[in-house]
Amino acid sequence: MSVTKHIEDEQILFALLKQGDERAFAKIYDCYWAQLYNSAYKRMPEKEKCQDIVQTVFADVWLRRDQLQIENLSAYLHTAVRFQVLKQLTRSPKHSFIGDMFIADLISPLETDANLLDKEAQALLRLYISALPEKRRDIFVMHYMHGLTTANIAVKLGISRKTVQNQLTTASHALKLRLTHLFAWLVAILSILVSCK
Repeated sequence: MSVTKHIEDEQILFALLKQGDERAFAKIYDCYWAQLYNSAYKRMPEKEKCQDIVQTVFADVWLRRDQLQIENLSAYLHTAVRFQVLKQLTRSPKHSFIGDMFIADLISPLETDANLLDKEAQALLRLYISALPEKRRDIFVMHYMHGLTTANIAVKLGISRKTVQNQLTTASHALKLRLTHLFAWLVAILSILVSCK
């Protein structure tokens, strides 16, 4: 099936869903449930929480079906799941890998209806990187943007691996704090925008 045909089918299903057609909703649910679950599980490998997140997103779509204006249903659903996962992660102190999750999402953003939010986050990331001390910035860019290991960076810069790890830890903790605050703000803004549609 071509992308255009798939989008047309999505739009027809969504139009029927907006009219309260339960069969259209069931088709959308069947089509996307596994994809959305896998997307959530990649970011937060906890089966029950991921199932709950996907169910919450679908329940929200059904309950607000007559208010929603969605051009790309697949992108909307994936974005909604991503935000729910990140919201869950910000609430849970046991997820010390949250910084890496945010960084991974920022560096390879999804094409979504929420492009504005991605642009805001990307702008914050660029500002943050430019404000880092030179050595820390070089290490951060080499590791997160170019995928170099701490050992390779240490050799390249002629410093110890421990120094590289310390610099990455310092940079990641500071970025995590800023992104957590940004995410809370973006979720609040997104909620307002969605409720106004």
